[in-house]
Amino acid sequence: MIVLYNLWRRFTRTFLTVLGIAVGVASVVSLGAMADGLADNYGGAIGLSNDLLVTQKNAYDVVFSSLDESLGPRINALAGVSNVDPGVFSWIAFEGTPYFLVYGYPPGSVAMAHYRIVEGKPVVRAGQIAVGRRGADALKKRVDDILRINGVPFRIVGIYETGQGMEESGGVMVLEDAKEIAQKQRKVSLFQIGLRRNADAEAVIERIQALDREVTVSKASGYSASEQWTTYLQGFAWGVSAIAVLIGGLGMMSAMVMSVLERTREIGVLRAVGWSRWRILRMILGEALLLSLAGGVLGVLLGVWLAWLVGQAPGLGVMLAGSVEIGLVLQGMGTALALGVLGGLYPAWTAANLQPVEALRYEGGGAGEVRGRLGQVGNQSFRNLWRRRHRTLLSATGIGIGVGTLVMLGGLIEGMMGELNGLAGGGGAGNITVMQREVADMSLSSLDERIVGQIGAMPGVQSASPFVLAFITSPEMPMFLFGGLDPNSPVMRHYKLVEGRLIQRPNEMVVGKIAAEVYQVGVGSTLDLAGNRYRIVGIAETGNAMEDGGGIVAVSEAQRIMGRPRSVSFIFVDVEDPARAEEIVARINQRFPEARASVSSEFAQSTNDMQTSAGMLGAIRFLALFIGGIVVANTMIMSIFERTREIGTLRAVGWRRRRILGQVLLESLFLCLVAALFGSVLGVAVLTVVTWLPFVSQFITATWRVETFLTAFGTAAVLGVLGGLYPAWRASRLEPAEALRYE
Repeated sequence: MIVLYNLWRRFTRTFLTVLGIAVGVASVVSLGAMADGLADNYGGAIGLSNDLLVTQKNAYDVVFSSLDESLGPRINALAGVSNVDPGVFSWIAFEGTPYFLVYGYPPGSVAMAHYRIVEGKPVVRAGQIAVGRRGADALKKRVDDILRINGVPFRIVGIYETGQGMEESGGVMVLEDAKEIAQKQRKVSLFQIGLRRNADAEAVIERIQALDREVTVSKASGYSASEQWTTYLQGFAWGVSAIAVLIGGLGMMSAMVMSVLERTREIGVLRAVGWSRWRILRMILGEALLLSLAGGVLGVLLGVWLAWLVGQAPGLGVMLAGSVEIGLVLQGMGTALALGVLGGLYPAWTAANLQPVEALRYEGGGAGEVRGRLGQVGNQSFRNLWRRRHRTLLSATGIGIGVGTLVMLGGLIEGMMGELNGLAGGGGAGNITVMQREVADMSLSSLDERIVGQIGAMPGVQSASPFVLAFITSPEMPMFLFGGLDPNSPVMRHYKLVEGRLIQRPNEMVVGKIAAEVYQVGVGSTLDLAGNRYRIVGIAETGNAMEDGGGIVAVSEAQRIMGRPRSVSFIFVDVEDPARAEEIVARINQRFPEARASVSSEFAQSTNDMQTSAGMLGAIRFLALFIGGIVVANTMIMSIFERTREIGTLRAVGWRRRRILGQVLLESLFLCLVAALFGSVLGVAVLTVVTWLPFVSQFITATWRVETFLTAFGTAAVLGVLGGLYPAWRASRLEPAEALRYE
């Protein structure tokens, strides 16, 4: 009972500590549910109505899978196969619905019948589309409305429901229309295979794989999203959760340390009347565990509510909607209890080892004043923080971790934008980059290559160079940029050769310096990628990590590998007069509605990828502000409790309320600015070390801008003001007589 009483009599401190723990636990539960939900939702969004699924081997995702459509009839001729339904998948971005999944199947096929029409009628011909219920609501479309995709109008002939959220957030059309949108000529994303009754599924799988060793065949019932992709999602979710848990844990330790300091004389009395060290230890640990248990329960409830709330959000919500499994609840509660043990262990040990005589002499407030030169540094607010160095250090570390995360993400995003803007020499004055307009991911951009010549012939344009982008995974490198360029294009001059020459034939490749070191190849060597062998004719170094960790082949070869003949990913445009670049951008956008042109130096900022990353950074900034604000408020409130008599003395000798208010607010601000300095150094150091790791430097780079650090310090300043506002107000309201009687 004494444990409960000790927590209850400091209700404000207890509430803030429980809230800090709860936010960390809620992050574990909600982010874990979102990551699992995204993997499950996407893995189940294939709309499998048949028995088997055939995709390209080693494809990072089914959207990137590319199979020759001639494989379909060959599979259909196998024993045990009843039907073969070719399908095409593609992501489309609309305003308010950044990830709209387009399905393409033959009319009347088993796969098409999966999309159960509840309004209107099924798709039977080109120019028609049926939209899922969620997609129709998000886009505010109904039957007979027109939906434009890449500038092409499609009539909505039906609304379907499947019971699968992501499927219902997309649309289905005839196969040929989907191939046109995805720029897949004579290619498909997958084949759905129906089996005859009593057919041996394993035997059919072996026969299909014997036809083409570059395919993966899986049973429809056992299909799931890419394990690698799912691992990345879960890793990100756990990374953000760990930040929240770490800040909350340090905040809790800070609160418990301050609780021990505040109750030093009380603990001395308990030791003097016969309490053993073990009993004191149990009391403090019991308080910490009770705080953790309450925070864990509140955090689980909050996490479940947040996961549900995100699932209801328009656009991305359906992708992240996921149920909270018992495993996540146990992880959340385990995290809370671990915080209780770790956060309470040191304060409990400190309390248990207090000597009764020393504890009874403790006066609080200024008793810990540091003597000597350090005790005279700075103003009163700074000295107040210094004399409680352990408390200040714990609080500053917790806040600094949040600030450091903001600095790291800011540097990472700026670095990614710099890499993308500098891709193939972009970013120079007057350069323009053109990509597909309504594409959810820049790696899916696909434009008709005939546009290249048309843009090149426009007045004021000096040259237009096509570029095909692909990413290939291999055991040596998790992400190899596979680029295709016209050997005669001006962009080829961007690749500064360290050794050898530029490409001239389809079977030749120029590799970046980083890739050459990883694969241990040189000029004259051969490199096997995606089942193809290339002769290395040159090694280049551009200073762009993505390019130096990849390779360049002829554009026709990249089109063949990607299964996209007559299509390109980007078009790099050089203009005659850089001052007219914006004018030419506007003309390209007006003439080609399916394309989006931008000045190359601003290309990355306009992509959906970077906008999503910026949104994640904003969410993490809010999380750091919220948890950091709780830590600051808790720290300052405990400081006020501990120094109640001191504040009463100051009021008694004439300090006005405004002066007390200003001093406490200044302490809070100093605390957060120290944390910002620590966090900035920590963020720069950690990200720098990460970018030096093997393989990582190939696709991660850091760019530091003054704005990144200004944002970090601005965030810390806001924390200082918000976190110190209530404690400062409370301190200023203390009456001298009451404060001097405080024990």
